[in-house]
Amino acid sequence: MWARFYAKDLRIIAHYLGIMILFMGAIMLAPLLVSCVMQEWETSVHYVMGIGCALSIGALLRLAKINTGQMERRHAIAVTGLIWIVGALFAALPLWLSGHYSSFLDSFFEGVSGLTATGFSLVQDLDHMSTADNMWRFILQFLGGQGVVVIAMALGLFTQVGSSFYNAEGRQEAVLPSVAKTARFIWAFSATVVLIGTIILTAILLLSGMEPVRSLFHGLWLTIGSYDTGGFAPQSSSFIYYHSWPLEIVAMIFMCLGAINFALYARIQRGHWREFTKDIEVRTLGIWTFIMIVAFVAAVCAGTYLTDYLSLLRRGLFTIVSATTNAGYQVLSTNQITTMLTSGAFFLITIATAIGGSAGSTAGGIKAMRVGIIFKGLSLRIKAVLLPQSAQTNTRYNHIGQHLLTNELLSASLVIAALYVITYLIGTLAGIACGYEAIHSMFESISATSNAGLSSGLAAPDAPVIMKVVYILQMWMGRLEFLSLLALGASLFLSLRPQRRVLHPHATPRRIFRTKRNAVQQEAQESGDK
Repeated sequence: MWARFYAKDLRIIAHYLGIMILFMGAIMLAPLLVSCVMQEWETSVHYVMGIGCALSIGALLRLAKINTGQMERRHAIAVTGLIWIVGALFAALPLWLSGHYSSFLDSFFEGVSGLTATGFSLVQDLDHMSTADNMWRFILQFLGGQGVVVIAMALGLFTQVGSSFYNAEGRQEAVLPSVAKTARFIWAFSATVVLIGTIILTAILLLSGMEPVRSLFHGLWLTIGSYDTGGFAPQSSSFIYYHSWPLEIVAMIFMCLGAINFALYARIQRGHWREFTKDIEVRTLGIWTFIMIVAFVAAVCAGTYLTDYLSLLRRGLFTIVSATTNAGYQVLSTNQITTMLTSGAFFLITIATAIGGSAGSTAGGIKAMRVGIIFKGLSLRIKAVLLPQSAQTNTRYNHIGQHLLTNELLSASLVIAALYVITYLIGTLAGIACGYEAIHSMFESISATSNAGLSSGLAAPDAPVIMKVVYILQMWMGRLEFLSLLALGASLFLSLRPQRRVLHPHATPRRIFRTKRNAVQQEAQESGDK
């Protein structure tokens, strides 16, 4: 039996959604402060308006009366699923007022891309965007990388219903005994990494000749974009703008840090260092990245572009690491990727983007965990074919301890992988229907669903409205890994359908007919009395 949403359910959802909208309004204080410090007064007005809208609507929704302890898993799924879209609507308001977007849809697209840590951007004249607006874009990516709900729990929200929200956001592993402590660990670890990265990248930019204040902001933004595998850049040419191989090396390190499961960092912190090299996710991601780098360099060598071997290795390594971690940063321009690389090299970037990083990390995609489990299951099936039928076969894998590979786990991994592939295909067909080439449509579709942000030029301000909507849906579904949104969609659909009257189990056709006839006669009699 499918669960339906009733009036009391909508009050619960509205109540907790209002809390999240108030949280989004409070976060807007950060870019407002930056605009005041940088004396960007016109931009300050935009964020005052955004904060006012968020606080007003959030407070109204917060007034929905509920009783303590009413939160259920389906309510958490609804709130978690909706906040990525509703939050993006409020995040889009100051961006739209900035004048750097041709329509509100474009700024909404930017908000979804930021909160899902994708990195697609429809901004115009990015090089002259205000410091506050750029700060807001990267704050959105920081929120999305760790998870909006995770950061809200780390700040003390949802303390009584945290586990429901934590699981609804696509996270299954509790890093620490309680979900609240897990959220605080993720927040503290990420804040520490961003602080260290900002110091290192700021120093590199200062040594390269950039002015101090600009170096600080760019160092902060590039660290957030790398670690949260977001892909937003403060310059339109991404990492090409800096022409700095030390900057690229440090950024790749933080990309890899962001693509590792938070639970594994907690184990390392407790002294379990050996689990890092034994972990199925780390091994799968390492092997996959190495294969992609070797194949990509070989494919580029087959063409006439990048004949300098040092430049080939540098750009090839950065491109593949950016793709496999779903960071989305580029050291090759869109024109170079689409026209100068061989078709094989272009296809390899596409496939590398599809897999993504680890589960429970800032990266998107199918995830290395599921790929490792699928290959483990494949080897188990091959072993079963070779052995006698009476022999029992099983296999184990390392991930925060030893685990037995079960049929249920294998089927779950296959289902999620299949949903990703189906979504990749739907987005590709949508691009083809809009007149784009198949290979470019596939590249953009996979990048959107995997929350990678690498673009072949299709996600642009002049793209058809239908394609922008398709990419928004793909970014949203890929971030929550489908099942939560499918459950939410099914519940909402059934809630709109009229509910059938349940008859007595022993009712006969004659009794049913009499019941209906009596109801009609009673209704006619009441009409006559009136």
